[in-house]
Amino acid sequence: MQPAENKDYSRDVILRLSPTRNTIIVEEQKPGGIAAYREIDPLELYYVINQSYASNDYLDSGFLPEHCLHLSMSATEKYFVLWNPELRADVIYGDKEYPNFPIPRMVFGVRVLENGKVAECSMGVVADETPTVDTPMFFYPFSNVHSDDRVCTGNNVLPRYRKISALKNFPRYLLGLPDNDDMYDREHNRLKLSHGELLEQLKDKDPTYYYTDILVSNGKTLGDFISRR
Repeated sequence: MQPAENKDYSRDVILRLSPTRNTIIVEEQKPGGIAAYREIDPLELYYVINQSYASNDYLDSGFLPEHCLHLSMSATEKYFVLWNPELRADVIYGDKEYPNFPIPRMVFGVRVLENGKVAECSMGVVADETPTVDTPMFFYPFSNVHSDDRVCTGNNVLPRYRKISALKNFPRYLLGLPDNDDMYDREHNRLKLSHGELLEQLKDKDPTYYYTDILVSNGKTLGDFISRR
């Protein structure tokens, strides 16, 4: 059997990219100034790199919060997507409080730093069904939510959780922050009511009323929400 060449990895190997041909050329310098060339497919390079990675290191998630649909993590932060089981919340709009206010089925994206501090959050409205990546989503009908579902929390300080499992309390905390008219859009409710009018319309309704009379589809799915971290 012929011995393997460059088995001690002492020779330089050069990768030349050809975007127009969608190929990669591998050039290896051999003794005596001889250069060997081989053309490979980009997918082939991916498999070589992927199969060469070997590590026994694990990233520990810790005990996950209830109703956690998705977790992505690195060494410095974790991103959770939480399914909110509650259909009522205490809502504050201006100087008016709406205790036990009906809300639609919602999901929350929460980016948490290594020290447990919530750094960023997003929220969205989903169909009232068992969640899957294909579950339809709707425009959030109220205010303070950007078009990419990120929440504007103003001057409010986001909490820090010593135990990640306590993150289950975050949706109630976020929904309880004082609200205003920032980024409110009448087109995000079928009745095209103002913010104050919408709250008055909904305060005595069952949460199912959102799905029959209020919510407007945004053409996205729960899978889109999860991948938009």
